[in-house]
Amino acid sequence: MRVGGDVAHPRDDDGTITILVIFFALIVAALLTVVVDVSTVFLAKRELQAVADGAAAAAAQNADLRNFYATPVGADLPLSPGDVSEFVSGYATTEARVPHECSTAPQTVSAVPDGETVMVELTCTVPLPFVRLVSQLWSDGVTIHVFAQARSVVTPAN
Repeated sequence: MRVGGDVAHPRDDDGTITILVIFFALIVAALLTVVVDVSTVFLAKRELQAVADGAAAAAAQNADLRNFYATPVGADLPLSPGDVSEFVSGYATTEARVPHECSTAPQTVSAVPDGETVMVELTCTVPLPFVRLVSQLWSDGVTIHVFAQARSVVTPAN
């Protein structure tokens, strides 16, 4: 074909659109992977925090009745460290309360430093759905930690 008296040459940019589409598809896939993995960890942490808050609040209401009736009642309910640890552990590891993103049941650490405050620390490992397929570094998942505390307070009746 002649255009303006010169022979038209084939264009040298054949296939560039295909390369751009593949490049952008890889970027979209990478972003989608990161968003899904970060969302998984965020949701697991939020669910685990709710479990820790519930365990702390429920354990703070679990008064040591022997101490309660043996000593005068102050502003706080007396708590038994052994009972609270057992209660928190049972509460946090109940299958219905364990976040489904966690690969194992949460490990609990609870303490009652002054006999009136319950502090709960839960730890859980969340496997990453996509990143672990690509990177050996994250193959075990991400470990998340949450903390909660509650104090047992007595409100006198009027």
